[in-house]
Amino acid sequence: MNKNNNFILKRIQSFLYSFYAKEIEDARLGEIYDGLVKALMQDIGKNWSKSKKSLENKEVYLLSFEYSPRKFIENIVESLGYKKEVDDCLKILDISMEDLLNYEKEASLGNSDIGIGSWYLMKELSKNKIKSIAYALRYESGGMKQVIRDGRQFVNPNEWLSIGSKWEHKKAFSYLLNIEGKKTKAVAYDMPIFNNENKFVNTLRLWKAESINKVDYMNLSIGDFKSAYDDYINNNSLTQFLYLDNSTYEGKLFRLKQEYFYSVSTIQDIFRRYFKKNHDLKNIKNKIKIILADIHPSLAIIEFIRTLNQGYKLEIKECVEISKKIFVHIGFLITPDSKESYDISMIKSIDKSFYDIILKLDDFVKENLNLSIIENGQLRYDRLIYCFVHDYYYLSKTFVDNYMENGANFSFLNFGVDRHLYADSNNILLKKSLEKYGINITNKESLRKIGNLKNCKNFYDEVEDIKFKNKLNLIKHFNLDQFDRINPYSIFDMQLAMFHEAKRQLLNAISIASTYYNLKDNANIFISPTTYIFSGKANDGYFMAKEIIKFILALKHMIDKDKLIKEKLKIIFIEDANVEKLRKIYPACDVYSNLSLPIYDNQSFHMLNSIFNMANVLSSKGGIISNIDKKNEIYTFGKTYEEIEKNRNENTYDAREFYYKNHLLKRTIDNLINEDYSNLPYNFKNIYDYLISFNDSFFIFKDHDSLLDIRFKISTDYLDKEKWIDKEIDNILWANEFNLDENLEKLK
Repeated sequence: MNKNNNFILKRIQSFLYSFYAKEIEDARLGEIYDGLVKALMQDIGKNWSKSKKSLENKEVYLLSFEYSPRKFIENIVESLGYKKEVDDCLKILDISMEDLLNYEKEASLGNSDIGIGSWYLMKELSKNKIKSIAYALRYESGGMKQVIRDGRQFVNPNEWLSIGSKWEHKKAFSYLLNIEGKKTKAVAYDMPIFNNENKFVNTLRLWKAESINKVDYMNLSIGDFKSAYDDYINNNSLTQFLYLDNSTYEGKLFRLKQEYFYSVSTIQDIFRRYFKKNHDLKNIKNKIKIILADIHPSLAIIEFIRTLNQGYKLEIKECVEISKKIFVHIGFLITPDSKESYDISMIKSIDKSFYDIILKLDDFVKENLNLSIIENGQLRYDRLIYCFVHDYYYLSKTFVDNYMENGANFSFLNFGVDRHLYADSNNILLKKSLEKYGINITNKESLRKIGNLKNCKNFYDEVEDIKFKNKLNLIKHFNLDQFDRINPYSIFDMQLAMFHEAKRQLLNAISIASTYYNLKDNANIFISPTTYIFSGKANDGYFMAKEIIKFILALKHMIDKDKLIKEKLKIIFIEDANVEKLRKIYPACDVYSNLSLPIYDNQSFHMLNSIFNMANVLSSKGGIISNIDKKNEIYTFGKTYEEIEKNRNENTYDAREFYYKNHLLKRTIDNLINEDYSNLPYNFKNIYDYLISFNDSFFIFKDHDSLLDIRFKISTDYLDKEKWIDKEIDNILWANEFNLDENLEKLK
């Protein structure tokens, strides 16, 4: 192989001379990585520059507090079509792409459905050549890094910028903001958003908070070092972490300051960009669209109206009319705690002018809508959305059909998932198998041909073999059999969502405990061996979510100690889930358990991603399984949305009475409460008391038996290879109808 003909190698060497004064043979891994990034950015930059000059009539702006990109390097190589050249280059250097991936840190900008959905939306906008900018905070310490130790979750900073990010560049402009009477600077950093369909590149703009005055020399001179750096610490901390604990007054005020900083910086930037090319302010409604990804960026509406009213002297009524033409809201979360509100006095302490415009707007909606955006001294974000955004979408048709308020323009958005990122590029064995039959999983029309593979014995054998190999790869990659053997022939049943009571990981764990006690009573009960795989984080301020993790880890300990039962049941917890880890996990999934209570099941990206990796699904009724009116073979359990709402409205459910009347459930709960601590190192009475005191508000007790029954059916069906794979095919054909491409017009 002639290294003189490899243009990537030549570029790397050129950059090494410029930045490190080194021959390529003497370069360290980090220096090679740096040179390769610069080599790739040379062409990404050209495409990026051309894309910025796109003649698209409207510019779309996405405001989200979370994004979940994968590691960039492998994806950019693929996007540019340089895989062969880079592979040849790395071969010459005796370096693997895996080495570079291990060196690169994944951008820690979000870890929930909001992050997954926001990044996918921006990729779809790029694929369709719609000029867009996504805005985020540049969380230097990222979202939390989860560590499981001594049977509980610990969190550490995720220092993804500890060696800097080679994919970003600092912009020459900045904005000055007034926060609590002090000046704060918002500095922009841009990263590319690319896709695998074309060379169109959009922008992810990250805001970093910086202090104007680094040091107060007056305080420094008298030895008051803490006060000397107070301004620097307060301002720079705004963009240190994603979602600090806001259960205290100080934590809530800090979150509000973050949201204010983000919203004001972003709206200033949008106006600056608009006036670079336009002169008529009143035409702005025809030139831009601002998408709010969930509730956190809602203050951007206030700042937009404040700018029009105080900056450009438009009347409030006209400001509101323009706002309704420009803003779109997408609700990713519908749990009870997903609605934000802040004490109006907090807002006043941050910025009196902002407080004044809120009062003006409150007077306006009282007069025109007979409503108020302020309730009990709290600014309600959901009311901001209701009053000043014309179009807002949720991802569950069931939720929209049952929750629509009079006059509210709620709509259902058929969102879809990133099939390339989470199926096509990560499940290589499945991809190659489908290609033999002329099927591309990322293409809706092509994927329909998978229905023709029913009764194809060769395909059944291939799928079974692929799944087995993917399980072995999962076990090896995460070193799961370090302390105990994992059975790759067992059912890999997964639940990968963020830990939240509405996701009902607790229901999953209690049903596993019931199966364990059933086997203890009668070891001859037939069930297919099952490995339950959990992965997900609990927000550090969410007590019950952390307790559920502790219980699951204690249950794992108890099962692992039982030499007989552990051959039939196993619990695995994969810590610190991120995009790259999920891409390793999905291909090994046999069953994805989407256990969210239907009234809170707005979207399950994990469920759809698992389906596209040839997995079956166990789901509660309602939620997104009702989105598509097409046959599916999803295993369902529990009550419907309508039945749950009826129970709640009529208050007919008594958890304590239910517990005493249900023999199977009572036996499991009593055993868990009475287990010796050396066997189950957790006091389960903490959870029991919590469930009783809130009357089991997430219906853990009520759906317990139904979940056990359907899992028994799954255990039987799993043994019938053809039946099992036919169900997977039917579910892929159903999930194939989730497609954001066809809905982008609604967001433009």
